[in-house]
Parts: sequence; structure tokens; C-alpha cells
Amino acid sequence: MSTSSKENTNEIFENIKKNLTRGVKDRRHAFHSPVFSNINIKGTIDSRIVILRKFDPTKMELNFHTDFRSPKVSNLKKNNKSMFVFYDHKLKIQMRIKTTSTINYQNQITKEMWNKTKLLSRKCYLTSKDPSSFTSFPQDGIPEHLNGKEPEFEESEKGYINFTVVENKINEIDWLYLEIAGHRRLNLTFKNNKPEYQWLIP
Repeated sequence: MSTSSKENTNEIFENIKKNLTRGVKDRRHAFHSPVFSNINIKGTIDSRIVILRKFDPTKMELNFHTDFRSPKVSNLKKNNKSMFVFYDHKLKIQMRIKTTSTINYQNQITKEMWNKTKLLSRKCYLTSKDPSSFTSFPQDGIPEHLNGKEPEFEESEKGYINFTVVENKINEIDWLYLEIAGHRRLNLTFKNNKPEYQWLIP
């Protein structure tokens, strides 16, 4: 790899980390709400939007929060291979990130993140029914007295029993830059959290 090419790949990696960091902090950034995919109990792929809650550039980890009763938790326990897809139409960048997921429940990690969680977000974990369970009419499962308002702190604490932090170790990043003058695609794999680069045909 030429010196100029190496400098270019290093710059791309630094921009990836910068935008993932922004995605956590800026809810208007396109990377704030990626698509997360995993294998379900039937052996097929489930995908959904998640909110990026943490990016650790040292450990190369992406974190999001979910309900412990959610099917994806039990599915990830059986098969922890997962993937994030990010796309920013302004940056013209798509990233497919292969990860290995770890479920954190009722431990120091969940306690620390729960203490930082706003009351409005805590309300999501107060649902009486499990996520994905059947219902005879449209509802979100949240107690009626909380419609349109935040719970009091004491009541919000009851949601902690359902609160889960999913840590996702980054194994590989497929970076694609879409440009009319010529697309560019770079694959990054990681050893000891340090990237190895390989250019690909888009």
C-alpha cells in the first residue's frame, strides 16, 4: 500500500469514528438511528431501527438499549452475530458493520446507563405486556395514567427490571462512499481494535 493510500485509509477511519461519536450525541445526525439486524429463532433475519447510545472508539463497541423481554434478546443469546447498517445521504456514506453482541442485564453497566436515562425514555420500560406480544387492539402497553406525560422518578425505577444494554463489538466495517465521479469502497477488519484495510470494487 502506498503512503498516500495509507494516509487516505487512516483519514477514512478517523472520519468513521468521528461520525459514530456524533451519531450518539446528535439526535439529528443520520447515524443516530441505524438499522440493527440479527438472526431470529426461525433462522431468518430480523431488522429494526435502534438508537445509538454509545460508541467506544478504544474498545470499538456500539451500544443500544432494549427491553429484556424483547425477542431479540433471547435470539442474541442463542446467536450473537449481528450487523448495523448506517446511511447518511448528506455524507453519501453507507456503512455495514458486523458485530458480536453481548447482553447486559442487572449489572454495573446497566445500572450506570439507567442512571443516565431520562424519565421519558424510562417510560418505555414500564409496559405491562412483553414487546412483540399479541394485543386485541392498538396500544403501546404503557399504563394509561402515563399517556402524554413522564412518570415520576419513583415509578420510573420500576422499569429497571426490563432495562437491557446490548454491547456490540465491531469486527468488520464495510465503508461505501457514493460519488458521481466514482464510488469508493473500503473494508476494515480489526485485530486488537486496530484496523486492517482492503479496497474493494463498489
